[in-house]
Amino acid sequence: MRKHLSVFYGTLIVLSALCANAQTSDPQILMTVGNRPVSLQEFKAMYYKNLSKDSVKSKKALDNYLTLFTEFRLKVNAAMDSRLDTTPSFRQEMNEYRQKLADPYMRDQTVQDALVKEAYTRMQTDVKVSHILIKVGPDAAAADTLTEYNKIMKIRDEIIKKQISFDEAAKKYSMDDHSAPHGGDIGYITALETYYPFENAVYNTKVGTISMPIRTQLGYHIIKVVERKADPGQVLVAHIMIRTPAKMQAADSLKLIAHADSIYALVQQGQNFGDLAKKYSQDPSTGKHGGTLPWFGVGRMPAPFEQASFALKNVGDVSAPIRTAYGWHIIKLIGKKAPAAFNDSVKESIGAKVLRDDRSDQSVLALIKQIKQKYSFKEDLKAKEEFYKVIDETFYTNKWTADKAKGLTKPLFNLGNTTFTQQDFAQYLAHNQMNSENKGGEFAVNKLYPKYVKEQCMKFKNEMLEKEYPAFAEMIAEYRDGILLFDITDKMVWTKALKDTTGLKAFHEAHKNSYMYGERADASIFTCNNDRTANEVRRLANEGKSDKEILAVVNKEDANAASVQGNKYEKAENATVDAHWKKGVSDNISSNGKVQVVYVREILAPSPKNIDDVRGMVTTDYQNYLMAQWLTELRAKYPVTVNQQVLAQVMPQ
Repeated sequence: MRKHLSVFYGTLIVLSALCANAQTSDPQILMTVGNRPVSLQEFKAMYYKNLSKDSVKSKKALDNYLTLFTEFRLKVNAAMDSRLDTTPSFRQEMNEYRQKLADPYMRDQTVQDALVKEAYTRMQTDVKVSHILIKVGPDAAAADTLTEYNKIMKIRDEIIKKQISFDEAAKKYSMDDHSAPHGGDIGYITALETYYPFENAVYNTKVGTISMPIRTQLGYHIIKVVERKADPGQVLVAHIMIRTPAKMQAADSLKLIAHADSIYALVQQGQNFGDLAKKYSQDPSTGKHGGTLPWFGVGRMPAPFEQASFALKNVGDVSAPIRTAYGWHIIKLIGKKAPAAFNDSVKESIGAKVLRDDRSDQSVLALIKQIKQKYSFKEDLKAKEEFYKVIDETFYTNKWTADKAKGLTKPLFNLGNTTFTQQDFAQYLAHNQMNSENKGGEFAVNKLYPKYVKEQCMKFKNEMLEKEYPAFAEMIAEYRDGILLFDITDKMVWTKALKDTTGLKAFHEAHKNSYMYGERADASIFTCNNDRTANEVRRLANEGKSDKEILAVVNKEDANAASVQGNKYEKAENATVDAHWKKGVSDNISSNGKVQVVYVREILAPSPKNIDDVRGMVTTDYQNYLMAQWLTELRAKYPVTVNQQVLAQVMPQ
């Protein structure tokens, strides 16, 4: 895309050079900045975006904004001519932004919205299911796949003909080590908790019936739907757990039950549940926090725990001890909430999950179908099949090279005005070899060719976004210009002012009368424990002694007898000094149980401030100076012409 942008700007430069005299009469061109035209559409978009509805009707607001916009375009011109858009940092930032901005365009949004709605609808129902799994690898050869399919079909037939129950078949045949011992039972599930094909089968199979085999990444499944029920929402509970060891004697088990019952009795007697959890619970992650677990819904906890939690009706209710594989639990209900309504927040949350789920491929496949139709996709499948013979065993050991297909030079497929050849596909194959047993050329090509077509379609779509969607192009251009504006301004003004210490000092020297101290008192404020010490301070100050000399005398016997604060004070900076604004030593001043003495050595006339005292202020003023100077140079370098008749079209009628 960077190449396309360069061509675009190059075209603008050539056109502006050829049409310099005619530009001002073009109804679509508002202004030229140097030899770069600026469209009326660009200006209006930014004008209406940055000003309020009332302000856009003001001629004064329009003139002010035109000045700001002109300065903006002058700076962007300078950045372009400085080739700041070619730096690695600029390219990386633009690529990251463009990728993020392009993401919603890279799928069929109608299908995406339907997937979100479907997931929400399904989430309103929890389905209890059992399944039988016959494992098949995702890259299994066709013959192996067929063998396993026939195997699971045979199992299904046995169940349908009542030769064996589903539970017994699961125990006998299923390769799911977790559910097989339990007759294939995997409990309740809802949307977005499993593979999309599995979920589809679950929600499309009637209660008490068995699905046809469905394929997931794990292999083939047949599914039995046991029960459906409305989603009860979520609960928030706390629990006290007494852990049961893996191998436990019957006597020990009875002791643990008795222990759990004794804790439950304490709860019933009114003792604080949280305190009991901290004291007795053997769940290290929750015990120290009073036993509180995160909110959860159906299918998230062991079945007995889940059932006991949802059986609690009122907040504050506590269950009797219940048993899970982990131990004994006493559960207290803290909160309940119903399923969320289908609002914007829920849509966004589900949408994010859908994007991470395998079902998101549906919206991508729908988009690819649109791309093929819109850009007249045509393919030569015979040209694809010619690769069957050039893919040999080296492809499965990562040693195959595109040279083995050098005799294949035919077009493979067309997309718009772009032709993808056999050689293009050969390069793709060389970079996507398989590290597995040799499954032959036909398997490899048929596995990778659809992926190649998909990737090229998506890449083609991505490169067409600016042309297809003007709003997308505007956002890209606006972000690009924003980065360029920041970078060039930083280079010419902000960082320059910070690094140019010589220029900063010269600017301060030339404008030092703008950074003046007012009349100041060179004074010291002595704070003493009592009048006797204060009188001694006054005597020594009248003799012209320094602060150090005064403290050495008065603190000789008591190190804390007096302290001093000295500075050059401006008016209103210190009330104590203001009250004695004259050269000399004040009388004793009572203050919060202490006695103060003000010693004013001199009243200083107004004078320029040292640069170190006003560096921040001087730096800001120097930046403003550099900005004004730079803009003067830019106006001289890039003459600005505004078509006033076109400008008049900006104002609403």
